[in-house]
Amino acid sequence: MTKKSAPSPAKPVFLDQKFWDNFAKNIWEKKPLVLKNVKSGLLELGNVEIFDLLVLYANQCRKLNDPTGFKFYIDGFKADAEDVLQVLPEKSDKSLLGYHARMKALFPDYCLVCDELLQVNLKKQHLLAEFTDELYRHVGFPNRFSEMGLYLGNYRKTPFGVHVDSCGVFSFPVVGTKRFRIWTSEYAKKNPALDRAFKYDKYKKDSLLLEVGPGDMTYWPSSAWHIAESDGSFSATWSLGVWVDHPHKEMVAQAFNSLLEQKLGPTGKTVTTPFKSLHSKAGEVTELPEAYKTSIQALQSLTAKELQETFLKSWMTHISLQGFKTIPHIAVKLSAKSRIQLRSDKSMILWQQGLTSKDRFFFSFGGALVESTKASGFLKLVKALNAGETCLISDFIKGATAKKDLSSLQALANAGAFV
Repeated sequence: MTKKSAPSPAKPVFLDQKFWDNFAKNIWEKKPLVLKNVKSGLLELGNVEIFDLLVLYANQCRKLNDPTGFKFYIDGFKADAEDVLQVLPEKSDKSLLGYHARMKALFPDYCLVCDELLQVNLKKQHLLAEFTDELYRHVGFPNRFSEMGLYLGNYRKTPFGVHVDSCGVFSFPVVGTKRFRIWTSEYAKKNPALDRAFKYDKYKKDSLLLEVGPGDMTYWPSSAWHIAESDGSFSATWSLGVWVDHPHKEMVAQAFNSLLEQKLGPTGKTVTTPFKSLHSKAGEVTELPEAYKTSIQALQSLTAKELQETFLKSWMTHISLQGFKTIPHIAVKLSAKSRIQLRSDKSMILWQQGLTSKDRFFFSFGGALVESTKASGFLKLVKALNAGETCLISDFIKGATAKKDLSSLQALANAGAFV
């Protein structure tokens, strides 16, 4: 009998410019993709690192007595929030497989989901940022956000059945083999019984099966209907979901809303509208109430600079999160005597000078927006920090605005700007 030789390992796939150019042109939001033997810094987020992050976030939840961000399913049924804290990973589990051994002794079929690992992913967050920076450069910055999720367990099917999300998903197994079954949105529309289905044998022939293991990566677009399948073996997979359900018009409306609040004043806060007559005897509506006339005047008075400044502030605040739902940070309490430095040379404090007043400056980090007037010292401090310097606050923030500027700096610290 001839002994079969082991299959040759897949040729390494590098996520270089050639890959991203092709991905943006032919794959993104168009069709699924499976890559074997991926060469990327993201592979540093392996089973050991993921276990450490999981325990770190679980400890945080236990300390707060709040399991928000975790979901636990037993035989496909979602556990109550108060019970989730009892089944979270612990340091004594030592590994993902150790946690699985403890859970398997309690539950024949379980699934743990964590949607908030980015909150504690301080050391490795730059790896995600490097990946998403390239993605965004090629497909555009998401109007919503990206978030990191984790699925682990020995569940045979995704606990909520065949479903579709509003995000494109990059998935990275760290333990075991992961199988995803995919259908197109067109097919799902013609077969509505697929929605949340657990029994779908008659639809399998029209599906695409993606199978990946540690070192591999798979992607599917936001329109793909999907479900994870298993033979009951343990697997752990983290993913990056890029949400694409927030159209540009909503970004504009969101930015404009803050300007309306400022421009309309008390009129914008009224909850009833005085009127002379609602309509004529024939039902014709011809007259606007006074509140609307006042609002029209306020809108007509808007200048191009006010609009430009409003949208610049909104855009700056949005991109200050680097495209993520949350970013991890270490709590830092500041005083004038504090020495501070940026958490990362790739996570700068963004700023802009006001257009309606050259004495106003706006600064943003991690979704926080602060304002400073006549901010020469504050601006010098931000520029020094962005240049990679470690700074003594009192060398920059002085005089009449010192108290307010220190408060603004603390807001940036609370958003995670400093270490």
